[in-house]
Order: sequence, then structure tokens, then C-alpha cells
Amino acid sequence: MKKYIKIALGCLLIAVSYNLFFVPYNFIPSGLIGLGSIFNNIYNYSAVIFIACVNLFLIIISTPILKINNMKKHLIAALLIPVLIYLTQDITNIIKINGLELLLVALTGAFICGYGYSLIYEEGASASGFDILEEMVNKNKVYKTKYLTYIIDFFVIVLALINYGINVAIYSSVIILVITYFSTKSKFGINSNKTFFIITSKIDDIKTYLINDLKYDYTEFNIKGGFTNQKNKIIMTVIETKDYYKLKEGISLIDPHAFISIIDNYESINKNVKISKKSQK
Repeated sequence: MKKYIKIALGCLLIAVSYNLFFVPYNFIPSGLIGLGSIFNNIYNYSAVIFIACVNLFLIIISTPILKINNMKKHLIAALLIPVLIYLTQDITNIIKINGLELLLVALTGAFICGYGYSLIYEEGASASGFDILEEMVNKNKVYKTKYLTYIIDFFVIVLALINYGINVAIYSSVIILVITYFSTKSKFGINSNKTFFIITSKIDDIKTYLINDLKYDYTEFNIKGGFTNQKNKIIMTVIETKDYYKLKEGISLIDPHAFISIIDNYESINKNVKISKKSQK
């Protein structure tokens, strides 16, 4: 139940941001909703009906390819987003945001919309629209591509430039970038941690520094050099990003010749326990 509540909340945030921050200023968000806005401007045809029809069409043609079980993750957002856009289309009569700077309006709308997408993606669902088309394109590929998404967003910006002018196109570009950033980060997480791999001749000093000064645990591996066949040890530790420079500079002071490899850590399951907590036990 919690999963579906989060998906519904994500759809609601997308709908509210669209009607409250984008429509009154002719700002164009990314993907199918952006195309729906432009379609409405050119042909004076309901963006809601356009979004719903395209979603249903893509679901129908993709079901034989992606199979029914795989299509379940697309159905909720495909049906709910256009419905909620319709139900919240008069929200500007309730909430007034007149007088705000356009950049603030664009960024706020993009943040809310992007967060809505993140709630949907975090639950393994899809925001539908061109996500379905992209999945069809990548179905049998080993290396998945996002080129289709980038092409569509570029096409949306070009149409915004043609129909609304340079100012709206620039604001829409900012909106699309922010939405893309949040929706991408939701799939991989925000790298709030760093993983260090350390090879040093002063291994005991480094371990003491980790435990006593930074209060982080570590894992120690036995390794062998591929070229020299020399046996050695490597220390692996996961630390919070705020302690990145403390550890990096500390290692350099202890052993200026130490080998350090640092990678982003998007999520740690049962990650390192702080030593202070161990001591209390």
C-alpha cells in the first residue's frame, strides 16, 4: 500500500507543478507533458487528452513486446497523471504565486516536478509516456541508451523556441535539466558517501587514524600485484562525504606514497558502523 501511495503522491506533485508553475507562464517541462503543452498551444487541443491518448497508444503497441507483467509498472502513472492534471487545472484560483521572479517560479516548479518523478522511480514504477518507448528501444540491447530521451527533450526545447520565443525556451531548458537531474538521482541515489581503497606501506598507522580519529570501521583484503606478483594488503572503508578531505589529507600526511582510489557510493546496505557505537557496547 505504501508503494502505491508514494506513486500517487508523485503523480500529484507532477500535476500540481504543471498547472501551478508551468501552464501560467507557458513553461515547457520534459517529455510527453511538454509535448502536450506545445500541442495545446498550436492546435488548441486539450493537453490532458493528448497525454492520455499517447500513453494508452504506447501501452497498447508495447504490450506484445514488453509482456503484460512488465507493463504493470507503467499503468498507474499513465492513467493517473492526466487525470490529476485535469483535476488540478484550476489550482491557480486557490494558490496565487503572482509577483515571483520567473527564475524562482521555474526552479520551484522543476524541483516539485522532479521530486514527483523521483517518488515514482524509487518504487520501481515508471512515469510512463516516453519511458515505455525507451524501454521498447532498449529491450534487446546489452548497453542501454538514453538518446531517445535526450532527442525528445531537445525537440521540445526547439518547439518552445519556435512557439514561445527565446526567454521561454531558456527557462524551459533549465526546468528540463532540473527535472532530469532529480529523476536520474532517484534511480541511483545521491552519493552522500565515498568509498576509499588504500594501499600503503604504513597500514597500521592508517587503520589507527581511521578508528581513533575519524571513528570509521574498515575492511582489509589480501591482494597480489598483477605485474609484480607482490603480495600486499588493501584497506576499504566507506565514509560520509563531509569527511572526504579529512581522510584524503590524513592519508597523504601519514604516507605521501600511498595509493588511493576513491569512488562515489550511492547507497550502502549495512554500512560501516561508527567505532564510538561499538565502544559503547
